[in-house]
Amino acid sequence: DNVDMAYRVIADHIRTLCISIADGARPGNEGREYVLRRVLRRAVRYGREVLKAKEGFFSKLVPVVVRVMSDVFPELATHQGKITEIIAEEETSFGRTLTKGIERFKKTSKQILAAHKASKAGDKPMLSGQESFVLWDTFGFPVDLTELMAEEYGIGVDMEGFKEAMSAAKEKSRAGGKNKGAAGAGLRFEAEQTAHLRDTLKLAATVDAHKFSKADVKSEVCAILSSGSNSFVDQAAAGEVVALVVGATSYYAEMGGQVADTGTIETSGATFAVEDAKIAAGYVFHVGKVAKGASVKVGDSCTVRVDYDRRHKIANNHTCTHLLNLALRNHISEDVQQKGSLVDDEKLRFDFNNNKPVDAKRLGKIEKDIQGDIDRALQVYYKEVSLGDGKAIHGLRAVFGETYPDPVRVVSIGKPVDDLLKDPKASDNYGYSIEFCGGTHLDNTKEAAAFAILSEEGVAKGVRRIAAATGEIAQAAIKRGSDLKAKAGKLDGVKDATALQQELNKLKAEVDKVVIPLTTKNEIRDVLAKHSKKIVELGKKAAAGNKKKAVAEAVESVKKAAGEGKTSCVLQIDVGLDSKALLEAVEASLKAEPAFSLMVFSSDDKKKKVMAYAGVSQDAVDKGLAAPTWIKESLAVCGGKGGGKPNRAQGQGPGIDKLGEAMKKAEELAASKL
Repeated sequence: DNVDMAYRVIADHIRTLCISIADGARPGNEGREYVLRRVLRRAVRYGREVLKAKEGFFSKLVPVVVRVMSDVFPELATHQGKITEIIAEEETSFGRTLTKGIERFKKTSKQILAAHKASKAGDKPMLSGQESFVLWDTFGFPVDLTELMAEEYGIGVDMEGFKEAMSAAKEKSRAGGKNKGAAGAGLRFEAEQTAHLRDTLKLAATVDAHKFSKADVKSEVCAILSSGSNSFVDQAAAGEVVALVVGATSYYAEMGGQVADTGTIETSGATFAVEDAKIAAGYVFHVGKVAKGASVKVGDSCTVRVDYDRRHKIANNHTCTHLLNLALRNHISEDVQQKGSLVDDEKLRFDFNNNKPVDAKRLGKIEKDIQGDIDRALQVYYKEVSLGDGKAIHGLRAVFGETYPDPVRVVSIGKPVDDLLKDPKASDNYGYSIEFCGGTHLDNTKEAAAFAILSEEGVAKGVRRIAAATGEIAQAAIKRGSDLKAKAGKLDGVKDATALQQELNKLKAEVDKVVIPLTTKNEIRDVLAKHSKKIVELGKKAAAGNKKKAVAEAVESVKKAAGEGKTSCVLQIDVGLDSKALLEAVEASLKAEPAFSLMVFSSDDKKKKVMAYAGVSQDAVDKGLAAPTWIKESLAVCGGKGGGKPNRAQGQGPGIDKLGEAMKKAEELAASKL
């Protein structure tokens, strides 16, 4: 029965996944995406454990589904490659932990059954909530899969315990996030606080329509929430962290990945510095403290003033985030979906689904496209429309799974929203950035001035992240990159290998440290890699030259000495610390004169070191001149050491200033034995 069930589950699940992925859905960690991941993992487990299928079996079923069902669902054939790739990657990922997870489950289940039998308890044996949480958290087992496996073993799963373990983990994560020093970290903007504003104080929701304007707003302090007690108070003293609620505001509260505005709220007697703004149940909480004056009181008339220079920088990044979303769709895939974003006054960060890094060539095209849109000075249009009318616009981008208000704000770059509404199915819509968005934006793309991608990296399975800068920060990064590129270009004139290596090391450290466009960074690294290869080639060439020089000089000297009736000699041949060159010199010399004994010294002025290599004939060894002893005693003069076998030895020493004395010692030792 279990085998029959496995076949049915696998057949059903592969069909479900193929059709869902063809329609644009993807397995993931949340919501509907997690449903697909659960479906896939359940099928893979049935195949691997029940049917004993080999790893990778599941993705190989995609062609079968396409063959059987593409007449009815032609998109299956169109997207077959993408479907196979996504399922294969998910299957491989789960496969890494599947076996260990099953082993843990079986071991734990056997222990539970044994303990239950021994206790003779009448109730059903249970897998603890903590254990099922570990299977979910560490091994990737969806809890419904754990329940299914537990049922096969005749045990239950403590679902309440699982939920408690999950809640505890989430609370721990939230607590970690709250302790990062954010403004007003002790404040809570929850149902208790908003109910007090609505029901006790009878306050209407904050009028925040002014957040899209660039003008100060006259208002009144309606409520003050204290961070000390997290309750409402009548006034805030200087330095006390509180949250002000005013009747009307021009502040954008943190939402949708865009950070909050900062600025001031000024009364007749005090200036309140706003460091953050949060929205809850329609109320905007301005978080900060009294920076000037004695206090701020409920009922004070005030002027709400945003730091518009900072907001403009945020708008630069937000508008360019929309352009980036469009460029990714154009250069990577129609299937690219936003998975998260962060927009502040220094950078933009955009997360999107993609199973592999974006290559340098595509990144360059994406960057060029966005800079082109900036240079074209495209008008940015905004309009609130009914949700139905907005959804009817072809080419409009929305975050998958997001719930949007009705009416909803449409932001279109380059094409008026009214034109989109007149002809929502126009084919050219796909060439424009059109999104649902409640954030603040530029009026024209030219205000962004410049755009630079700073990094591209993976942040989760199947999710990539691009970080970029705009405006002055981008211009500065581009200038730094250009300067470093010019430095790299000058390396062609460096011919000495040692000097080139020093320049490479300095430039590499600088490139790794500074903020420059990623495309420029990659180009410079390519240049550095080319010169690294050049150093290797120069090293090989130098080594060949050293070898040739050392062999020629040594053989000539040995033959001359042997011709004069000598049986040993000590030479200095400067090839730096090239031990191979010295070895070759000694070996070539003793091949020419086998009865000869030889020690060759070399030095390196920059490293302040001496190197020596000795070759001794067997006759000399028999007479007491063993190569290791000869090397050790000679190099001891310059603080060095050495060793080897009776006929061959080598060593080094730091005392380059005593090289002459070491050579003299070597000659004396040879003379005393031979």
